[in-house]
Amino acid sequence: MDLPDRVHVDEVLPRDGLQRLDEVVPTPKKVALVDDLVATGLQSVEVTAFSHPDVVPNLRDAGDLFTALDRRSGVEYHALVPNRVGAERAVTAGVDGIDALVTVSDAYARQNQGMTAAENLDALDAILDVADDAGIPVEAGLATSFFCPYEGPVDPERTLDVAERAVAAGVDAVSFSATAGMADPCKVADLLSRADERLGLDAVDAGLHLHDTNGLALANAVTAMREGVRRFDAAVCGLGGGIVFPAGLDTVGNVPTEDIVAACEAMGVETGVDLDALLELARQVRTDLGVEPWSHALAGGTPAGMLAATGGPGPDG
Repeated sequence: MDLPDRVHVDEVLPRDGLQRLDEVVPTPKKVALVDDLVATGLQSVEVTAFSHPDVVPNLRDAGDLFTALDRRSGVEYHALVPNRVGAERAVTAGVDGIDALVTVSDAYARQNQGMTAAENLDALDAILDVADDAGIPVEAGLATSFFCPYEGPVDPERTLDVAERAVAAGVDAVSFSATAGMADPCKVADLLSRADERLGLDAVDAGLHLHDTNGLALANAVTAMREGVRRFDAAVCGLGGGIVFPAGLDTVGNVPTEDIVAACEAMGVETGVDLDALLELARQVRTDLGVEPWSHALAGGTPAGMLAATGGPGPDG
């Protein structure tokens, strides 16, 4: 298979995973979680979101959290922002990067951000104004790039129109998001092939944000690698999901970090992440947060996990 030598995994548990928990995680516990994530070798963490506290109350401590972080050299600590006010708060907090929320689907933009998709692009312009003045890079995360839970399948050309508009506005990177987790390898290959023709995947530093509702997130990741994508968002234990999903779909989770790292390790693709340390952290997260993880790797679905369960030979044979 034509796979890259190395991919970059961006951990989104502290933002995407914690935003929908029933209980608010205390700030010191969040700080410890970020430290533990970085200790596994992850070099990029989406720490929080500078959203209105009434909209995402679990992340209302965004500014205090950034102040309390003990940052490590070489690690990017970044945050999601929805608008100019969020960008200004993020800059004041000293983020390393801004993830601008841009929604392709008009219906989802109205539900999630209270604005149209066109107004969302105007908000992106305002975010870029703030970020440019501060010298902070901006990535446009294109929500509902493949499917909208309110509208259905999204035309890839519509997604690329939004991506092209974001690039023209001056973003430093673009990430295509399977927000509802309904993408499949064919749709991923089609969108990325078109994106490469129109924008150039390397030119826009294209990434993929995968949710796993239909169980195809890892297949989608491998497909994206073969198409030329080298950046992937993931969350330990597969936690996360949109805050305005329809009833019955509110348990949508991200692709588990431990699964994508385990898959890469099995295929000889470097991530720079210590899988054993990551699995140990995932067990800790499961216990500390009282959650049921989605991941296969945590359930023993790795060669080492299988041999440990059967009492088979150790790593040295």
